[in-house]
This record gives sequence, structure tokens and C-alpha cells, in this order.
Amino acid sequence: MTRQVSPLGPEQCTVTVREDALPEGPSELVLDLRIAPQNRAAMALRRGLAERAPGFNVAVVGRRGTGRTFTAVALAREEARRRPAPRDLVLLVNPRWPLEPVPAFLPAGAGPAFVRAMEELHARLEAAVHEVFEGRVRHRLQVEIHREQSAAERKIHDQLSKIAAEHGLGLVAGDDGFDFVPLEDEDEDETPGADKAAASDPASDPEDSEAEARLNRQVLDAIEAVRPHVEETQRQLALLEAEIQQTLLQRQRAALRNNIAASFAAVPERALPTDQVRKYSQRLHEHLQQVYHLEEGHHLPLTSVPLPPGLVVPTLLVTSRPDDVAPIIHAQNVTLSGLFGRVVAGSNDSRYPEPGTILAGDLHRANGGFLIIDAEALVKREAVYEHLKACLLARAIQPHEEDEGPSLRIQPVELDVKVVLVADPDLIHQLQELDPEFSRLFKIRADFEDDMSFEEGLRVYPGVAAWLASNRGLSRCSRSAVAFLMQYGARLAEDQHRLTTNLGLLSDLITEATSLAKDADELTEEHLRAAFRLMQDRQGQMRDRLLDLHRYGLIRVEVSGHSVGQINGLAVVSDGFQSVGRPSRVTAVTYAGSHGPLNIEREVEMSGPIHSKGVLILSGYLHDRFARDFPLSFGASVVFEQTYTPIEGDSASTAELFAILSSLSGLPARQDIGVTGSVDQRGRVLPVGGVNEKIEGFFEVCRAHALTGTQGVVIPESNVRNLVLGEDVLEAIAQGRFFIWPISTVEEGVELILGEPAGTPTEPEDDAAAFRYPERTVYGRVERRIARLRQLASPPRG
Repeated sequence: MTRQVSPLGPEQCTVTVREDALPEGPSELVLDLRIAPQNRAAMALRRGLAERAPGFNVAVVGRRGTGRTFTAVALAREEARRRPAPRDLVLLVNPRWPLEPVPAFLPAGAGPAFVRAMEELHARLEAAVHEVFEGRVRHRLQVEIHREQSAAERKIHDQLSKIAAEHGLGLVAGDDGFDFVPLEDEDEDETPGADKAAASDPASDPEDSEAEARLNRQVLDAIEAVRPHVEETQRQLALLEAEIQQTLLQRQRAALRNNIAASFAAVPERALPTDQVRKYSQRLHEHLQQVYHLEEGHHLPLTSVPLPPGLVVPTLLVTSRPDDVAPIIHAQNVTLSGLFGRVVAGSNDSRYPEPGTILAGDLHRANGGFLIIDAEALVKREAVYEHLKACLLARAIQPHEEDEGPSLRIQPVELDVKVVLVADPDLIHQLQELDPEFSRLFKIRADFEDDMSFEEGLRVYPGVAAWLASNRGLSRCSRSAVAFLMQYGARLAEDQHRLTTNLGLLSDLITEATSLAKDADELTEEHLRAAFRLMQDRQGQMRDRLLDLHRYGLIRVEVSGHSVGQINGLAVVSDGFQSVGRPSRVTAVTYAGSHGPLNIEREVEMSGPIHSKGVLILSGYLHDRFARDFPLSFGASVVFEQTYTPIEGDSASTAELFAILSSLSGLPARQDIGVTGSVDQRGRVLPVGGVNEKIEGFFEVCRAHALTGTQGVVIPESNVRNLVLGEDVLEAIAQGRFFIWPISTVEEGVELILGEPAGTPTEPEDDAAAFRYPERTVYGRVERRIARLRQLASPPRG
């Protein structure tokens, strides 16, 4: 005997929140209250955040709006307070390989002082080099050397002059060398001028001419005698010039060596807090001695080599205060440069990277702490995802090639970071299935629930409502407002016994409600209802367009009368922003088949695999009810009329089965009923999703054509707990103008839709081919029609 189906009352079609079960007065929101619905996820997060072993990074799995990111950040802050401030990170110049800077860690807060000290060192070194090559030191040394050179040259000249005088010659130094003139006797100096003139005239006296010639020979002989001394003097002067230049070079070298040493000695010891940076300072000092040829015994000339800042001043990548806690970085720019740093173009052509041209990435800034990344943004850039995995596996920040200086290769930076990957469940499932390294790196999974129990909601929702309202400037939130918010949460969860954990959607509603309560001190139910209606109206474009198509007859759905082989199936359509229930005519035509026991024609290109499976399940049900002892041979064509988009899901399989039964029995189906539900091969009606949208969508179409007082929707009985219907539908149900019928089996719905009982089978004792169902029942009619179709399909025997 089939159970009689009774319609639901309005109280069964929504959730009722007793206001006296809610706390009195405003509720304060604390951290534990916000994450209370996610205790399991919070426990996993705390475990993963506290674990320092490699590979224990955390995958936070949940839908957007469930507080997954907020909880991850909040719990990371808890753990960060237990950890010290991260070390400062600088890049030291590598003098031998300038394009391979060396990372160095300093105590927290020591980086800026170290960089300032090296900047001051660079300034002192520049001044020292300038003084020696172009400044006061160079001038002083040149004056000293010139004075010494002049004194030595005078001494050598005096020695040569004395030797020349001994030979009766006077020394005259010229630009081209030395000249000699005979020295004159004092007696000759007293000879009157007239006598000298006469004596100098060769024609005046032959004896005088001979004396002149004799004198010339004496001078030449004297010059010849002095010549070796001249050559020696020239050699000594040349040696003196070389010695003077070497002395100048050595004094310049000593001055520069002393100036550079003094510059390094002026660096405060406190500015070099680690052995690594102290050794770096020593190596830099030694390198500058090599650059300027300052080593002892070096005879190469000094060269005025430029001193770029990048040779001396390190790059400060990350710094923190000593009293800071571990960093928490929420990555916003999930790119190679955003996560792993980048190199920007410098202002000169130096082969040493200038300070400030190498920029840190989020991974550098999170080192020693926590890095929170959106998984969807990460996997969209495969190169970033793969490089992050490489860094985590190596426990070092590896260099990458995407920067403006492809030849620059920063040496790996030691990495100690906890990565928190925030993702939707589907994406995490794909990563776990397709990437074997993922589970090796993310050993902790924190799953966030989409909903919470109603009892838990009684504790959480008042606090959430009070906190959200206070953030919008309202001091209180009434009990009725909290009750409405819980109804809204139940509708979002599609469950009368559970509430959504999507605090983002609750916040959106309260935000709109508080804007309507401008002059009020308290948020009330009326504010929330008004905000909800505004949201519905604003987001109702697709709903209104579909209703217009029904009103104008462009989409044909009959909501009154009867029709054979036709029934109203219910589906949900979405524009990505809002989901709306849409009724569609499901029609079935049955005929004698010759292509197998059940040939259900469908457009494969427009049918998804789940829908196709649901249609094929109907074959199993029909075999079970009508063809246990003989082949089932008939054809059936089932179509979703006026549907031009792909169909997926099995929620219409019950409607399709009713259409087939109507066609086979010849009984007209009620057109004032919409049907949703899937079915198994035993005829049990199974739950489906979107039941509220489907009911409301059919209700709106019925109302658009005028409510008759007989219309309603058949749903699976197991979907009753999912009903949280809108005010208009509840009001119509209360007034007896619209009905919701829950069924658990196909047979329960048959009598309601086709007007006759399904029929109870009997087992014939003798004739195996006898009919099992009474004739004046739906299944009796179906059974007899199938028998006739089987006879028509069987070839005649001759």
C-alpha cells in the first residue's frame, strides 16, 4: 500500500529561531568566537604553524568567505608572538665575482647601522683616493719631491762646475744640456776696451792670431777633458729622476695605504656584529690594496681606479626591530619578482650592482616567519609555483632568471619559512592528485567547514552580528535581527539544522542593513529584511528576464491543466552571480522499439555524464517493475523542451520517469505541479541541490500566470530539511494557495501526478506472462501497453 502524500505546512518549509534562546544584550566578539565553527581546521593550523620540521607547511582548504584567510592570519599572529624577530638580511659585495653577491644575516635591527657604516666608509675611501691622486696630499708630495730633486740637482751641478773650473771652463746649464765657456784672467779683464778691440782683430797683428788659435785649442782640450764628467753628470741626473719618481710613487702608495687603512679603522666595531661581515671588511680592504697596487714591494704605477658604491656598500634586503615578532606576509603580487625579488636597472655602467638595485621579494620578507599565499593565484603562474617548490625543497631562496640583469646570480639564501597555502577544495584535490611533490611539502591540511550546527550558531551568530554592526557604527543588534540573520545563514547553508560559516556573505547583508539604519542605534530585523529585499531586487535581472519570457509565451510552461507525456521539470540556472530556479517542460514519447530493450534518445552533445547516467537509471527501474521475466522492448524519447544549453545533473530523472509513465499509461499528468528529485533503480527518490531556488522559480512562474490554489512542487522527502523558503512562498503555503509535497518513492508521486494509484504487484501462480498489476492502476496500464509494444516489435512468425 502506497503512503498517502500530505503537503507540508509553512513551519516545515523554513527554520524557526526562538528569540528567547538568544543571549540578552550585545555580544562581544573575540577571536575564538569567530573561528569557533572551524575548531578542527584551527587545531590543524595551530599544529602546522608550530611545527618547525621541513615539509610541515599548511594547506588551508575551504570556500571563500568561510574565514579561512582570517583564521590563518590570526593563528599565525599567535604563533609569531612566540618567535623572535627575524634576522636582517644584506647582500655583500663579492669582489672577485661582482655579479654574485653573497647573502649575510645580521642580528635584528643591525642591518641599517651596518649599511650606514659602509656608506661612510665609501665616502672616506673616495676622499682618500681623491686626496692622493688629485688633492692636498698629491700637492704636498709633489712640493716635497720637487724641493728634494732641486737640491740634489744643484749638488750634481756644483760638482761638475768645480771640475770644469779646474780646467778653466765655466759651466752653463741649458735646456739641451751643458755648455762651457773659457774663464778669463783678471788681468785680461782690466785691458782697456780699445786694446781689446784691437787685439780681437786678426788683421791687426799676426802674432795675436796665433795666440787666439792657441787659446781655442786649449779650450777644446779642456772641454774634451771635462766631457767624461759631463756624461757621468747626465747619468746621475737620469738616475736622480728615476729615483725621484719612484720616491713619489712610494710616498703616494704609502699615503694611500695609510688613508685606506685609516678609513677602515674608523668603522665602528659595533657596526660589524658578525664574523661574516668582519671578514667581508677584511677581504674588501685586501681587494682595494690589490686594485690600487698597494702591496709591499709592488712596483706597478698607481692608477686612479673609480670607486663605485657597489664595490663597498652592501644592499639591505630585509630589516626588523629587535623587539619585533616573526613576520607574517600575505603575498599580493604572486609573480617571480614579487615572491623571489628582482633586479632593477642601475644608474651607471659599473660592473658592481649599485645599492638599491636588488629588491627583496615576499619570501625574503617572510623568512623566519609565515608566508600566506592564495593557491589559485600561485598555480596560474606555473613558473612561480615550480620555483617556490624548488626553494622549499632546497630550504633556500634560489635565484631566478626573470630580472633586468640576467647575468646577476645572487647566491642562495638560507630559508626558514612556514608557507600557508589558501585554496578551494577542488584545487587542492587537483594538486594532490597531479603533483607528487605537493603532499611532501604540505603535510598539514586544515579543512574549513561550509556550515556549522544550529546549536553552535546560537552561540556564534549573536557575537558575529554584534561585531559587524558595531564596525558599522551601531551599538546594538536586536534579538529579532539575530534571528533573521540565522534564518539567512540557514538558507545559505540550505539546511534547517545548520548555518553557513560564510561570514563574508553575512557581512555583506549587515553592511547594507546598517546603511539603511543611518539614524538608529540598534540594528533590527526590519533593517535586515529591507536590505535582503534590496539585494534580491538588485541581483534579480536574470530572474525577471526569465519571468518575462514566460509571460510573453516565449518559454512555454503550462502551470494548469493536464497533458499526456508532459511534466514540469525544475532546474537551476546561474549567471555566476545569482542562481535562479527555472521550470522546463519535460516531454516523453513512447513507441515500439527495435533497437534494444530501451532506446532513450538524447542529444549527447548537450547532456553531461551525470545527466546521462540518470536517464539510463530509468531503464533499470522500468526493468525492475515491468520486465523481470521477459525482455523490455520499446523506445522512449525524453526531451527537455526549449533548453539550448548543456544539461548536467540527475535532479530531473524523477520528472523524466513520470513523463515516461504518463506516456506509457496514457494518463495525463498534472501541469500545475513541478517535480525535482533523482531516482535510483529501486524507485527511491533521492535528494537534490538547489531545492529552494527550484521551488521559488516555479512559484514565480505560477504567480506570473495567476495562482490557482492547486499548484505546487514535488520534492524528495529527504530534501525537507533543506527548505528555507522566501516570505512570499511561505505566505502562499500558509494561505493554501501553493503546496510542497514530499515523496520518498516514485509510487508516492504517481497517484498525485497521474490521478490513479501506482498499483501493488501480485505474483501470478501459474502463468509467468500474466500481468502483475491491477488493470485500473497506473502500473497496470503501463504493463499492458508495454506488452502491446512488445508484440508490435516482435517479428511475425511464419
